[in-house]
Amino acid sequence: MKSSLSLLLFTLSFILFAGCQNPPEESAELILPESGIAIEDAWARPGRANGVTAVYMHVLNGSAETDTLVAISSPVAGLVELHETFDRGDGMMGMRESEEPFFPGESVVSMRPGGLHIMLMQLREALQEGDEVEVTLEFSIAGEMTLSVPVQSPDSRTTGVHSH
Repeated sequence: MKSSLSLLLFTLSFILFAGCQNPPEESAELILPESGIAIEDAWARPGRANGVTAVYMHVLNGSAETDTLVAISSPVAGLVELHETFDRGDGMMGMRESEEPFFPGESVVSMRPGGLHIMLMQLREALQEGDEVEVTLEFSIAGEMTLSVPVQSPDSRTTGVHSH
């Protein structure tokens, strides 16, 4: 019970911290790929072992068709979900699992602090600034993409992503 309460308090403090941060400056103009999905400007926040953190990125869909995110995984997390930040209506923001993991054709969907993001929960190890974390996204049309995402604090962040 105590560990559940600790996790709840940590998660609530993370929500408040994430919601109060100014989003990083946008990257240079994003250009859609000729087809399929491309990922730009991915980054993850530092996080402590057994804790939670978030991954942000721009998902560019150059296809005419809407693609759906069907699975997300990372070897450093026991649980990975696509989350969205929402207004709870009481002057507070909350987080919940996104029920619409859709990426419309010929569009850019930005995952950023205070909005749509990937949650890495039950971290198996601490993630520190300068580390890289592997995240695998599986889309219904574009298939599987494995990213090596830099861990950066929001105030010292640089852009970058390596997909392989």
